[in-house]
Amino acid sequence: MDVARFPDCVKLLDHLGLYLRDHAKVRILVISENGEPLVDVNSWEVMEKLHKLAEPERFTHIRLQKSPAVEFLLFEGQFQDREIMSYVIRQMNNTKFKAQGSNVILTVKIKEDGYEYPTVEEWETYFKTINGRKQWQECTPGERADTVIIKNLPTKWFSLDSNNPKPCERFLKDALALFGQIRKVDYEDCVEDGEVSDDVTSLGNQFGIPVTFNAYIQYQNYASFKAAMGGLKGKQLMRLFPGQKPTFSPFVVDYDRAGFMADRAHKIRKAERERLAEEAKRKHDAYMLQQNELMKKQMEKRQKKKRKLEEKKEEEEKRRKENEGDQKKGGKKKGMGKSEMKE
Repeated sequence: MDVARFPDCVKLLDHLGLYLRDHAKVRILVISENGEPLVDVNSWEVMEKLHKLAEPERFTHIRLQKSPAVEFLLFEGQFQDREIMSYVIRQMNNTKFKAQGSNVILTVKIKEDGYEYPTVEEWETYFKTINGRKQWQECTPGERADTVIIKNLPTKWFSLDSNNPKPCERFLKDALALFGQIRKVDYEDCVEDGEVSDDVTSLGNQFGIPVTFNAYIQYQNYASFKAAMGGLKGKQLMRLFPGQKPTFSPFVVDYDRAGFMADRAHKIRKAERERLAEEAKRKHDAYMLQQNELMKKQMEKRQKKKRKLEEKKEEEEKRRKENEGDQKKGGKKKGMGKSEMKE
C-alpha cells in the first residue's frame, strides 16, 4: 500500500515509515434494551459482534474500558481514518442484537471520542502562575513552556535494534524537528501498555521490554513548542512501508509541568542511567566469567571422560590381542600333540 492513498498524512521519518494522520477514535456504549444488568453477557462475544457490525470496514484497535457498572459495556475503538469512522458510526449507531446464550437484547450507541487537549490559555496561565511573573518565557529551560510530552509511543517503531528495543533519541529528534529546533530529548518507559494496535503489542513486557514509552521533546523556543502542540493535536501515529498494510497507534499529548527536562533533573537522570548501565555491564561481565568457568569445567570433565574411555578401549584392545595370542599358542600345542600320537 502506498502513502499516496493517505492524502492527509504528514511525514515524520521516511526511512522508518512514520507519519502523522488524523485521529479517528470512537466510544461505543452497549446497553440492554430494557435496562437489564449485563452480568451474564460475555464482553468478548460482544466485541466480536461489534467487529461484524463494522464490516466491510474494520477497527485497527478496540478494547473494553474498565468500568464497575453492570448496566452497560463501554468500548474504545480506533479506525484507519475519519472517513471510515464516519461511515461506521452511521452504520452501527442504534443497531440491536441478541446477546449470545441469553434473551437480552443489546443496543449499540457509538460516537466520535472527544479527547482532552491542553489549550494555549491553560499552559500560559500555568507557567505565569508558578513563576510568579509575566515574563515566564525568559525562565530557564524546563521551567517554561518548552517541553512537549508524547505518551504511549511504540518502542519498536523508534528502535535501532529490534532484538533489544529501546527508543533512539536521534530518531525522536529527527521526527519532531518538523515543528522547530529541538534543544534536547529524553524518554521514560511506560509502566502499562498503551493503546497500541494488535500487531504492535507483543510479549515484550514478559521479558522486561516495555511495549510503549513516553517521549519528552524540549524545543529551543516557545514558538516551536506552540507549533508542536498545535501540530500534534487530533493526530495518531501511522507506520507504512511500500507494499505493506499500514499500522496505527494513538498517542496522548501533554506539556511538562514537573520540570522533567530541567537541566539539573536531566543531569541527575543521565548520571543514574550511566550508573545503572555500568552496574548492568558489571553483572553481565561477572555472568559471562561464570559461564566461561562453567564451560571450562564442563570441557575438562568431557575431556577426562573421553581419556578414560580411550584408556578403557586401549586396555580392552590389549586384552583382546593377548587372548588371540594365547589362543594361537594353544592351537599350536594341540597340533603338536596330534602329530606325536600319529608317529
